[in-house]
Amino acid sequence: MPGLSEAFERIGAFVEQRLPLTHAAGGALSVTDREETLGVVVRGFADAASGAPVRPETRFQIGSISKSFAAIVAVQEAQAGRLDVHASVNDIVPWLELPEPFGPITPHHLMTHSAGLIIGSEEAPSGLGALSILREQRVGFAPGQRFWYSNDGWKLLGLVLEHLTRTPIHALIQERVLEPLGMSSSVAAITNETRTDAATGYRTLFDDRPPRVSHPLVPAEWMPFNTADGSIVSNVLDMAAYARMLLGGGTPLIDEDGFGVLTHPVTSGPDWPTFRYAYGLWVGEEDGRRRIWHSGGMLGFTALLVTEPEEGLGCVMLLNGSGARRAAVRYALDAVRAALAGSEPPAPVAPAQLERIPDAAAYAGTYRARSRSFAIEPDGDGLAIVEGSIRARLQSIEDVDDTFLVDDVSLDRWRIRFGRDASGAVVEAFHGGDWLVNGGWNGDEPASPPDEWGAFPGLYRRANPWSATVRVGLRKGRLVVEWNDDVEEALDELVPLEDGSFHVGADLWKPQWIRFDDVVDGRADRLTLNGGIYYRSFEE
Repeated sequence: MPGLSEAFERIGAFVEQRLPLTHAAGGALSVTDREETLGVVVRGFADAASGAPVRPETRFQIGSISKSFAAIVAVQEAQAGRLDVHASVNDIVPWLELPEPFGPITPHHLMTHSAGLIIGSEEAPSGLGALSILREQRVGFAPGQRFWYSNDGWKLLGLVLEHLTRTPIHALIQERVLEPLGMSSSVAAITNETRTDAATGYRTLFDDRPPRVSHPLVPAEWMPFNTADGSIVSNVLDMAAYARMLLGGGTPLIDEDGFGVLTHPVTSGPDWPTFRYAYGLWVGEEDGRRRIWHSGGMLGFTALLVTEPEEGLGCVMLLNGSGARRAAVRYALDAVRAALAGSEPPAPVAPAQLERIPDAAAYAGTYRARSRSFAIEPDGDGLAIVEGSIRARLQSIEDVDDTFLVDDVSLDRWRIRFGRDASGAVVEAFHGGDWLVNGGWNGDEPASPPDEWGAFPGLYRRANPWSATVRVGLRKGRLVVEWNDDVEEALDELVPLEDGSFHVGADLWKPQWIRFDDVVDGRADRLTLNGGIYYRSFEE
């Protein structure tokens, strides 16, 4: 179909424009209808060192998209009468001994991220390992009360299914989902054997600061997994077959009632207000269309699957690295939809220039603290920070206001954040542990923090490559932690608790806590975050 050919040429151009601006070496994208794969786009390298290109058959880790595969097995077990999704997991598997301080935690709660469990420390590559950590962690809220994403909750679901079927979770998914759908290139466990014909995963060189486009890529660590929260390795051809099943085509894995249970929206999260979480899938409306979707992220890989049931279209994008997927998938669906309707596909829109900062003049000025000062100056259509002999451009962060990355290796460990007064004028700046103000500031001085808090700021590391570093600072009288990723919620205040630990963030219901230990010569040497143990690094 000529229209489709033109659509996929434009989709390829869209992906090609954006790939250099991501933190990925390559990517693959496919679009399908209910009957067949309509087209595939591949760009970049499956392995940058050898120059091997991404091909349609190249396999990637799909991460949390795997959750819906495990949910299908759970629905099958429920329909067969072997699993009560509303029974306590401790009643189903008595040896679990999972703490339930606020009431029974059920498979339904696990599959809808409403159990109140921590997201997971990833200290253990197995469900049993996750359970041993969960037994020692606090629960944040009563089951069913709120949404809080928990990978460890899905690891527990895998244990429940293994107990009921006496079959490892990866073998269950292989037998119940992958084989019936003809996903012959896919496996449900990450092993060293799968590494031989899979893309190389990549991450940015620096794990101690927010990623920038200019940071070089290095191969990510490879870790074997077979847990229900995300251990499938697949390609865009096989994943198109899975999308067809979600669209009502291909081989049915559960009946209509079961599919209704699988996709029934239950809990809502703050990041996606128009969507609610079902069993391993987000369900809701976007751009006036009903969509069923899920993203995925692993060590060196990210993924996105989106289906539009009413339009009968689905799209999957797989990357060997981290990068923007939503814009590419949305554009691919728009382009194919237009082509099928006989219209001209929309032209690819050039990506936003990171160094172009609208209303740059609002931030310009000199900012001072007791021991430091810097100037923010207009620089072309953007901004630069000038401090001593350093002059560096600022880079915007998509969809994040008043927060910028610094394009300089001596200043990029923290984002620069600006604060405004009641009138909307920019009057303060935050960088690292420093709070600086310009001539427009007329507020009160912040209260002095407790003396013992001076022991906590610094960079903490652990050997686990999942979130390998945590950086803690003391600014404006408050302890804060900054995470090394691209999201808006990358900074959290630490709220002191009566037992000497700190809650991460002001929403005290969220199950995330930090404790500092082993204070030597006025500096804490150890930080424990939700069961993961970090140690102070010599680095600044």
